[in-house]
Amino acid sequence: MSLSVTSRWIVLIKTIVVVSGVTRSTLEKSSYVETKTNFVLLHHVFQSLRTASLMTCAQMCLGKPRCQSFNFETNFQAVNAGLCELNDFANDAMLIYQKGFIHGWLTDLQLQTFLFTSLGASGSKGPTNTTQYSGSNLQGQVQLVKGTQLWTIPQTGKYVIKANGASGGNGTSSGCGRWTKGGRGASITGTFSLQKGNKLKIIVGQQGLTQLNFPVAPGGGGGGTFVTLSDNTPLIIAAGGGGGGVACRQQLDGDPGQAGPNGTRGGGSGGSGGKVENLDANSQMLSNSGAGYTGDGTQSSNSGKNSKSFIHGGHGGSGISETGGFGGGGYGWTHAGGGGGYSGGGVIGNETYGVAGGGGSFNGGSSQENEVGINQGDGRVIIKYFS
Repeated sequence: MSLSVTSRWIVLIKTIVVVSGVTRSTLEKSSYVETKTNFVLLHHVFQSLRTASLMTCAQMCLGKPRCQSFNFETNFQAVNAGLCELNDFANDAMLIYQKGFIHGWLTDLQLQTFLFTSLGASGSKGPTNTTQYSGSNLQGQVQLVKGTQLWTIPQTGKYVIKANGASGGNGTSSGCGRWTKGGRGASITGTFSLQKGNKLKIIVGQQGLTQLNFPVAPGGGGGGTFVTLSDNTPLIIAAGGGGGGVACRQQLDGDPGQAGPNGTRGGGSGGSGGKVENLDANSQMLSNSGAGYTGDGTQSSNSGKNSKSFIHGGHGGSGISETGGFGGGGYGWTHAGGGGGYSGGGVIGNETYGVAGGGGSFNGGSSQENEVGINQGDGRVIIKYFS
């Protein structure tokens, strides 16, 4: 008798339900498929068909609620498809040896998704209550400490974490009639092995604000979105975008949050905050760069409150007018604020010209997807657990 080989893999199937020509819903089902080579299950076949591959046979089984397991013929040289037998029963203890077949059975793949938001907060400080999580799987599961969300990992296993940074505020000026755009936040995704009972610290970046009761109204920088372990070890950090400059002047749209680690426009590196760089020492330029993971931002006037790093609480900068978003966004004044992130976005310009940089991002996971300038508005964190 040949040795059997048992393996495990994942199969996914999506079914579109159409009613009167209108798509009503999408149903997604996914499972582990465990297989054993050179074995079959007898006397439980409810449908026989031919398929071109083992994967197709598994998908046929997954698509039928009655199907619990299947037998697939691997020796089909005479035809272009192998025999696929769908069974209404599964019991690997009842398998019979039969060379040239693979037996497979389905094990449900439980997928849990957790969505973390800014909880309705805006401006430089984070949320103060978790009311918006009521009725969700985060109800009663999140603790707030000065705007930072603390969450206990429910199970040991693989987690996919996606973080979006916040966008910068748009800019304008009185009598201008048009706007400059704040840069969009970065989107960073990675896979992590996490242990039950450990805590995550989460800062969800908030969009930079624009105050319209001043003659010049640049945008504040968007806050970065941070996910770390309880000891502040970073897992994922998604950068915020720079604020839009004063419109109808030589000030530009804000830079987007970056997929890489460094901020732009005099931005920081290695976790530091950005810089405010005045290109003309004889001109006035008032602004605040974005903060990083460890380093605070830079402000060109002591009249405002500087943007703070994640380590220092992550507050956005706040000046006389425009406010940076929670997550280290810099405030705007005569010029826009830089975006927060792993490294802060800088601000460069002179009395008339100016542009605010986006922050840098960090990804400590595997299977990475790092995208520049994706998210508009407040940030978010989506955590998916595969059991």
